[in-house]
Amino acid sequence: MTSENQYFDVDFEGFSPINMHGLLYSPFDEKKSPLILANEIDEKLISNVKFNNHIINYLLKLKEEEPLKLTQKGNLPRKFCMEFLKDNFTENSSKTYIEKHPIMKEEDSFYIRLINILTGLAGFTKKVQGKKSLTKKCNKLLAFESSYQIYRNIFLTYIRKFNWGYSDLYPEASIIQKGFGFLIFLVQKYGDKPKESEFYSNKFLRAFPITINEFSDNPYFTGKDQYKKCYYIRTFDRFLYRFGLIDIEKKGKFPSEQRFIMKKDLLDILIKWKF
Repeated sequence: MTSENQYFDVDFEGFSPINMHGLLYSPFDEKKSPLILANEIDEKLISNVKFNNHIINYLLKLKEEEPLKLTQKGNLPRKFCMEFLKDNFTENSSKTYIEKHPIMKEEDSFYIRLINILTGLAGFTKKVQGKKSLTKKCNKLLAFESSYQIYRNIFLTYIRKFNWGYSDLYPEASIIQKGFGFLIFLVQKYGDKPKESEFYSNKFLRAFPITINEFSDNPYFTGKDQYKKCYYIRTFDRFLYRFGLIDIEKKGKFPSEQRFIMKKDLLDILIKWKF
């Protein structure tokens, strides 16, 4: 029994098996999980999160044009997409790039597609007879200028309802998404100083070695190489960075460049722990 407890203490960074089970499968259940998500936060702390600001801008634009008539496929019309992206370009694209490469349809922009999906899953928008409009829930939050509550809703939606593997072409590997809380704990613990993303992906793999079974070798990359790339994209680039919880410093000019992760103050304010 002692050796088993020591095994879990080492691999789970001090979490007991019971704590870890709750964190993986009931992360926001106060009785089962040690994770605590803040109910309220100073609105000023959220004001610099570009992704949240873009979501609010999207909702406000939709409010101006509601009910917005959708395309025959049920997508946002091109004009709406172009006008939105003109002032709300993504974290990975410059305004100049977007102006030179205008989109022809919603599917041409992963970013606006993502915002459209998330706001729908969060219950902020609704579709009726081929037209899109805001829900009462959303209008209430906008009326009270509750930017953190919008952030909190989208954060929970991203974790609970959105598939992190959407469009990245890697295997499902759902444990990466289920293990978001463990990653947050790791970054809070070690993120005061810059550390390579591989430092965290290795620790995650040590805790959940079965994850590697999802990734097979191919003529270009080993399974472990694919796992590390997938882990970086899903957890750091498209989750923690997007929600304003970390900074990423890149060194090198190639896809294999080093990426150093450092936590931001918001991470420790947003998530706390009880054991």
